[in-house]
Amino acid sequence: MASERANFEIQVMKDGRWIQQSLVAEEAAAVTAAKKLLTDKKCEGARVLRNWARGDGTFDEKEIFSQTQAVRDDGPVHIVKIDEAPPKCEAPTDYYGAQSRAVTNRLFRNYMEKAYVTPTELMHNYKELKRLQDKDTLLPSAVDRVAMLQTKDGEGDSKTRREEIFKSLDEMSAKARRADGMKLPKLNGAFKDMYDHVAGLAAEPTEADFLAMVVLSRDLVDVRSWAGKLERLCALAAAEGDTHSLALLDGVIADVLGSNVVQEILGFQPSLAAAICAMLDLAEGTFVSDKSELGESAALLNDLFKQQKLPESRNILIDRAHRQLRSPNPLYRNDPGKERDAFIQVVGRMLGPDGPLFGADTAEALTTRYTRMLDEGGAKGVTIAIANCFNVMPDMAYGIMYLCDLAASPIGPEHSADIMGHFQRVLSCVSILRLCQRGLTPRDKMGRATAAHRSMQRSPFPAAMKDKVCAHIDAILERYLIEEEIIEKLDHHDSHLRDRAVRLVQFCAAGVLPEGKAMTRARERILTLLRQPNFDAHFVDGIADPAKAQKALRDFHVLLVRAGFGK
Repeated sequence: MASERANFEIQVMKDGRWIQQSLVAEEAAAVTAAKKLLTDKKCEGARVLRNWARGDGTFDEKEIFSQTQAVRDDGPVHIVKIDEAPPKCEAPTDYYGAQSRAVTNRLFRNYMEKAYVTPTELMHNYKELKRLQDKDTLLPSAVDRVAMLQTKDGEGDSKTRREEIFKSLDEMSAKARRADGMKLPKLNGAFKDMYDHVAGLAAEPTEADFLAMVVLSRDLVDVRSWAGKLERLCALAAAEGDTHSLALLDGVIADVLGSNVVQEILGFQPSLAAAICAMLDLAEGTFVSDKSELGESAALLNDLFKQQKLPESRNILIDRAHRQLRSPNPLYRNDPGKERDAFIQVVGRMLGPDGPLFGADTAEALTTRYTRMLDEGGAKGVTIAIANCFNVMPDMAYGIMYLCDLAASPIGPEHSADIMGHFQRVLSCVSILRLCQRGLTPRDKMGRATAAHRSMQRSPFPAAMKDKVCAHIDAILERYLIEEEIIEKLDHHDSHLRDRAVRLVQFCAAGVLPEGKAMTRARERILTLLRQPNFDAHFVDGIADPAKAQKALRDFHVLLVRAGFGK
């Protein structure tokens, strides 16, 4: 019987969001209508809300029916073709790993965006895996692509590799099917509590992880939106104190971040350049979530990154930023004239104290992006891009770091002559003011020059070239110490011996000088102090408490070891 104070709202899910469909006066009729909507294989979900009007004019809302389902779209879905050979999975268990799931996420991106399902759910929920297997020729196409890429360089033949992959997939399917028939707990509380429960059911210790992922997949599979899955996973991760459980959750959050939900997390961004910078902010936990479409979930995710609790998810975001940088999409779509400015914005964000933030990957991605900005293609375009990337670096020290990382990238060997040719400009530089940008503090200038020295030392360049460039940077640093009287200012004779000694040793231990002539000059000044008669007595002079005096001496000797003395 209908009530004048109540009505029943029927809602349908579209793109992961609930949208009002109609209002009905009677509960039974509303539930029947909702169930009828679910017979449409394109309907993501339907639910009924009971709205009750209180006497004070407010409404009380209660969900009385809700059901979601995988959308069975009969239209063709194709794999996303990948061009890089993924690492080989030799055993079925390898396919559950981070790299394999990342490749799965890319290959089946079109399917997953329609079904709102993650690689973890595909691999651990038998019904979802069976649905994928039955979807046209999607799975065989993916296997063919991977097998071809993994054997294109003569490592076996693609037919044999294809059979090996299908054999592993059959074993994975059988394992998921067995788990589908098991009575497992629901994830109603902490993830660790559930994990401990399924660990007791596992036939062997290694099976506990699999069963835990089965339970988590059952929990997530009915959440037909990326935002909903992310919210659930972040809430579990934020409340989790167990390291291993958090690592498992991190893997599934990484799966979700392989989807288009990243756009919702970032919210409106004025350009692709801004979006790339925002992704890196999020990966480092410095993202400002005010404009995010996901609100609290975005803030919670950012906090998890800030606490360094999601290393696998961080890698996924960094990889995504690199892929976007390499893509043909313009960095500033609305005004082609601002493309170079947008590139410089990204360069600034992708540099850290030791050069390109993520080494060779970042250097190669920046170079590839610059080739998109040129009319020239092929090898000539890359040559021009290398020169221009070197030129837009904030200073020559950063240019050295960029060249060193690029040399270690996949395009490095082919363009080694182009890369090494730019070091002639480095060798013509005689002053730290030409090596490092103006406005830096003396400490920052020396630190940046030393970072360039370290990059050169670990680079793949010939030993003779490395020695030559490193010696040149060292000479610039030594000249800077002399001209600016850096050591003399630290060893001011009006100061107490203790203060002079500590300042000098801290300077040597700070990492702002490489091993070489500059460091030797600084250490010689320290040795002059240490060789003074009765150094220890003079050092503790003025410290009345014997215990504090002894502690000051012990701390100083620890500092000496850190600075390279007494080894």
